[in-house]
Amino acid sequence: MTELHDLIATFAAIGSTGDGGVCRLTATPLDKEARDLFLREISRRGLLPRIDPIGNMFGVAVLAPASKDVVIAGSHLDSQPTGGRYDGCYGVLAGLLAVQAVRDRALDNPGTARRNLAVANWTNEEGARFQPSLTGSSVFAGSLSLEQAYACKDGDGVTLGDALAMIGYRGASPMEFEPVRYVELHVEQGDLLEGEAADIAAVSGAWMTRKISVVFEGEVSHTGPTPMGRRRDALRAAARAIEALYSEVERANAGAHAAAARISVFPNSPNVVAGRVRVWFEVRHDDEAVVLAISDRFLQRIEKEAGAIGVQISIAADEQRAAPMLDPAGFDMVRSVAGDLGMKALALKTVTGHDALAIQKRIPSSLIFVPSQGGLSHNPREFTAPEALDKGYEVLVETLWRMVTAEG
Repeated sequence: MTELHDLIATFAAIGSTGDGGVCRLTATPLDKEARDLFLREISRRGLLPRIDPIGNMFGVAVLAPASKDVVIAGSHLDSQPTGGRYDGCYGVLAGLLAVQAVRDRALDNPGTARRNLAVANWTNEEGARFQPSLTGSSVFAGSLSLEQAYACKDGDGVTLGDALAMIGYRGASPMEFEPVRYVELHVEQGDLLEGEAADIAAVSGAWMTRKISVVFEGEVSHTGPTPMGRRRDALRAAARAIEALYSEVERANAGAHAAAARISVFPNSPNVVAGRVRVWFEVRHDDEAVVLAISDRFLQRIEKEAGAIGVQISIAADEQRAAPMLDPAGFDMVRSVAGDLGMKALALKTVTGHDALAIQKRIPSSLIFVPSQGGLSHNPREFTAPEALDKGYEVLVETLWRMVTAEG
């Protein structure tokens, strides 16, 4: 679908890193530029624009004026610092065009639509600048308060509330319709679809994730004259902990995924032994018991090992995201649609977080994947073939049509 591909290319130019990738962090001037363009696209297509207080953006097509119910399709426009052009943006832009297509179909078939339809761009899905991730969708779902979301700070101490105000997207026009279902189209970010030569995945649920931020407290001292035996090196303790996490995952041999992907060092000088280090760890597995067993053993181990070299640890954050199931009826519908369209569909669970998982806490939600070449994501070389993008769009359009016209 040429229009979809052109839109993806247009948005990829906003925050382009010059190597095929995109860096478009939440509530930055580049995020504002993408949001402004999305808002123009919403208006150009005759949809009702709405922006809620956390900056979630909606474009509403009124298909059933007598109903307040609305089905929502969408994803996110923010990216990782090393983001690709498809992650999130594909779901927003395909959602925009799908809403337009379903509206046109409803106009050609008067009286068939029983619900209204909207496209959404959720604020700060990635969590690259502000933590926690899935911020806008969590506020929408009621699992995170607006005040908590506004208070999230970036590395420079700027709050999300202030940052949204600075770019003009601390909105005051929440959607007046009643959400009843949500559908998200996304690139897989893995290689299961590619390995099975499948077109589509209907996602049944997600792996459990535990994200733990650990602070290592030592003592600053000169890297030259301070005797080795007297050093309380927080960075040394952190390095041991990073290796300990991988060791515990290998020891469990259960197929868990883990990472230590962010580190903060004070005073971060080449001539000063680090006095304070913070590391962000995570463990993921489809079985909650496996995640808890690995992470609990890890915490016990690093407290002992850090103490042995005079470093104390404390837990700055410990977020446990349960392994949620997505809406079974929506899951079945996506598989049925794919089959009716002659596509090969897989059923799988997602290892990664998505807005659909947050929104499921409020309304039934569905997640649809299309293949990612080589399973590569959060990388400038992220790629999904145009024909694969088109198949995902076709499934989305038909799924939304069935959801807005179904009885009951």
